[in-house]
Amino acid sequence: MTATRHRSRRRSVRGRGTGSITAYDTKAGTRWRFQVTVPVDVARPEIGERKHSRAGFTSYEAADAALTLLRADVMRNVLQPRGRDTFAAYGQRWLDGHAVGNGTRMYIQRVLDAMDPYIGSVPMADIRATDLAATYRGLEHGTRQTPSPKRHRKGLASSTVARYANWVNTIFLAALDEGIVARNPANSKHAGRPRGETAKRVKPFVIWNVEQLTSFCDWALADDQPWAHGWILLSRTGLRSGELLALRWGDVDVTRSEIRIERALHYDETLPAGERYVIGSVKGGRPRTVSFDRTCASILDDWRKVLPVLLAGGGHNVTPLFGLRAHDSLFPSLPGRAATQSGLHAAFQRAQKRYRDAHPDRDLPRLTVHELRHTHASLLFEAGQSVKVVQERLGHASAQVTLNTYAHLLHDAQSRAAAALDDLLATGRSHRTREVGPS
Repeated sequence: MTATRHRSRRRSVRGRGTGSITAYDTKAGTRWRFQVTVPVDVARPEIGERKHSRAGFTSYEAADAALTLLRADVMRNVLQPRGRDTFAAYGQRWLDGHAVGNGTRMYIQRVLDAMDPYIGSVPMADIRATDLAATYRGLEHGTRQTPSPKRHRKGLASSTVARYANWVNTIFLAALDEGIVARNPANSKHAGRPRGETAKRVKPFVIWNVEQLTSFCDWALADDQPWAHGWILLSRTGLRSGELLALRWGDVDVTRSEIRIERALHYDETLPAGERYVIGSVKGGRPRTVSFDRTCASILDDWRKVLPVLLAGGGHNVTPLFGLRAHDSLFPSLPGRAATQSGLHAAFQRAQKRYRDAHPDRDLPRLTVHELRHTHASLLFEAGQSVKVVQERLGHASAQVTLNTYAHLLHDAQSRAAAALDDLLATGRSHRTREVGPS
């Protein structure tokens, strides 16, 4: 219950910087509070000041003792003992203590690496909003970039810089909470974070239409492509490639025609060579269940029969990638078919070239494996499914992510919906005219 406040019984005013002590009444009796304005950094008064207050003391003397101790701490700069930590040092310490999945950890490390040439060596307390604005523009233009990693040699898209800025803001919020900085420059309107449509823009992607997808999948099965069953499953469920590669037979419920997606294969570049593929949580840590159609059921049934033969032929009893028995994994490593994202992608590119060579008269745009997921989403929208349904199948964090990614597809769907409504109303007018007849 909120304490009842009354006019203070006693007030001690010491002047600016020395603080004040005030009494107030509660149902439990008289309590005392102090308030004092102190510099953020006594060595650098130009940074500014902030107020400190504490309440709940049972006597004036207790409040006075706490205030005296606080003022002494300020003079020793104890209020901000790590304020001289550089952005690189604090960011790394924050990341090391932050519980995130492997994929997220690698992404945040990428953000820290990108920031390093700009503000990495600058103390957290010295970074201003204008420094961040200059950093973000530098990232967009590709200035000050070190030779590696390759992804940072050129300017980054504004949408990517906006995502980086979100993590910078998160890091400064943590520093603010610890008292390392007095304010969050990343949240300032002067920080220059990309906003608007440029911040939402996603990388352009290519998709197949129904005829192209069907033709390729039928050919892949007939041609005994080693990943044919996996590609079909990706195109009909919208799974990420890492989620597909981490599937176990126990995740498949044939009776309910559902697949439970609880884990994913990740590539961790911080691990030793040969040990960089690890099984972890799905993106965002959000397991989901995806329903599959009759074609998928048939594909899975066929694959369940084919896989033991392939394993026996290759002499594989264990898949070293997962540390599981090979027959437990839906898509284990096989001779000439590495169960990794890079292996899956390389096989997909080879298969597309082979298809085009066999069918020079057919148009088949070049796709990445991930674009099978985009193709799945586009076909769902074409079939009239809602954004919410697509979001749930793809495992997006929110419907807004789905909207931002597929806005152009939704525009086409809106046009088709308007045309369909026009046809429906036109049919209704035609029926009504025939019923009324000539006067």
